[in-house]
Amino acid sequence: MHTKTQEYLKQSIIIVCLAALMVANTRAETFTSGDRQNTLIELYTSEGCSSCPPAEKYLNSLMDAPQLWKTYIPIALHVDYWDYLGWKDRFASPIHTQRQRQYARVNLQNTIYTPGFFVNGEPWRRGFFGSDPAVSKDQPGKLSITLNKNQISAEFIPRQSDAPQALTLTVAILGMGLKTSIKAGENSGHAASHEFVNLKYTSKNATDRKWSFALPSYDRMEATQLALVAWISKSGDPRPIQSVGGYINH
Repeated sequence: MHTKTQEYLKQSIIIVCLAALMVANTRAETFTSGDRQNTLIELYTSEGCSSCPPAEKYLNSLMDAPQLWKTYIPIALHVDYWDYLGWKDRFASPIHTQRQRQYARVNLQNTIYTPGFFVNGEPWRRGFFGSDPAVSKDQPGKLSITLNKNQISAEFIPRQSDAPQALTLTVAILGMGLKTSIKAGENSGHAASHEFVNLKYTSKNATDRKWSFALPSYDRMEATQLALVAWISKSGDPRPIQSVGGYINH
């Protein structure tokens, strides 16, 4: 075969492969729950909290759990009320602190603290033998969410028909494989490893159980992998009705 012909064929193959790769990277990704309520595990934590590393180690261990994304939906929300003690947590946000305060209000708690676990909106502490959260038996209905490039579309189909009401959809982008060398504060000298860290989340209300909006921009903070987690709740009540999640290709 002529050398120029061979070169042309090679270039054509490369172009076709690149085009296929671009299509694969922009393909819509959809996550759908069953009727049974998934278990949303929220950890409120901080790099400035000396008691938090064991709790984060447990959350990190869910990376290897067979129930990940099928039953357990984990998320780590770093709060900002430890930042004044000499180490500013780069993942911390006052929005996370505000959400934890909302939980304290609905659960009649007098204070907020780290590490703080909430399982489907209820305070949870790991048992002496390191138990996992109990799996919910509730069957609220199916939540489906699609990410297409930067566009979000979602729908909730309740198992039992009821009158329309205002529901809030919250969508979070999580970062995995995050590392921090802590230089000051209570964990000075500690090399922290973080999974399921909330990098960005946004909430939208709807009365027809359907949502469509553009995902806000976010900083992936050198995460090695990203995931999307979403949940719905009653307007004004942070406790999740249904949740869903999975890895994404962004």
